[in-house]
Amino acid sequence: MKGIRTYTQVIITGLACILAMLLISPAAAAISDIPAGGTVFIGEEGVDITACGVADGDTLGWFAAGRSPATGDPDTTVVVSDATSFFVSPQIFSDRIGVWYNLATGNPAFMVADPFLQIRVFDVDYGAIDRTGLWVPMDFELQFRITTNLDAMAQRPGVTGAPIEVRVTGEEGVEYSALSNRAGVSTPLIFAVDRSPFMTGGIWYPDAGYSRGVYDFYAFCDANNMKDNYHVVGKTITARDESVSLSRTTIPTITTPPVTPLPTAPPTPEPTTLPATPTPAETPPVTETPVVPTPTPEPAPASALIALVALTLVICLLIRK
Repeated sequence: MKGIRTYTQVIITGLACILAMLLISPAAAAISDIPAGGTVFIGEEGVDITACGVADGDTLGWFAAGRSPATGDPDTTVVVSDATSFFVSPQIFSDRIGVWYNLATGNPAFMVADPFLQIRVFDVDYGAIDRTGLWVPMDFELQFRITTNLDAMAQRPGVTGAPIEVRVTGEEGVEYSALSNRAGVSTPLIFAVDRSPFMTGGIWYPDAGYSRGVYDFYAFCDANNMKDNYHVVGKTITARDESVSLSRTTIPTITTPPVTPLPTAPPTPEPTTLPATPTPAETPPVTETPVVPTPTPEPAPASALIALVALTLVICLLIRK
């Protein structure tokens, strides 16, 4: 009896599981299910566009800017072979983004978008500053910021956001697919991105066992094999050389360097005011007195001179007597 009871329990449990699967499956939705008017991205494969009003054998048409089914013929057409597994081929759709119409009905079927993806690293506690390419202290808690248009996947039924994965590689070559924060909580590096920009919150505390050095990081999205089909940097995957350097253990204290006094120049002597040099009085102009020439006496005749000498001698002789 015990064996029969156990066998019966196994059957009931199995039937319950099968019933649960039958109940859940019809309502389950996948990231490949595109709603009417929804957005598909270049590179996605296996997407189901039946909810967009598209059936096998229908022809989709794309019109250049300013045109529509009401204004003329499409610039490009695509025949759908399998509406449940449609491939947004880069060769066909890369230059034809925007609305694609179902030409059988003339109604918009879906939007085609060219994906873009960017990732940066920010601190958490000190102003949420972009630290990409910079050094940060080991006791800074870090977070990632993801900017993308892939968040439109959150509009698909049952999808919470675009699955964006992040990889971090240290100098020792170890690649991390999960990081630990200050509280010791380990976070897998895959995020359901439902907005842009998307902040992961504090998920990385370098002082929790991570070595100093340069860490490279990148992000990618491979929903519906889009990365493999459209491996373009900046679109389905970011550059692998984005980095952050972990180099100090404490927050740097900003100190004001001592001010070196500049050499003091000797005081400039004040200019000495010299007494004003008197201006010499103007000398009155000298009135020139006309010089009257003195007449030169004419020499005495020789006989008179002899007589004078003789007279002088006689006077001298008389005096001596």
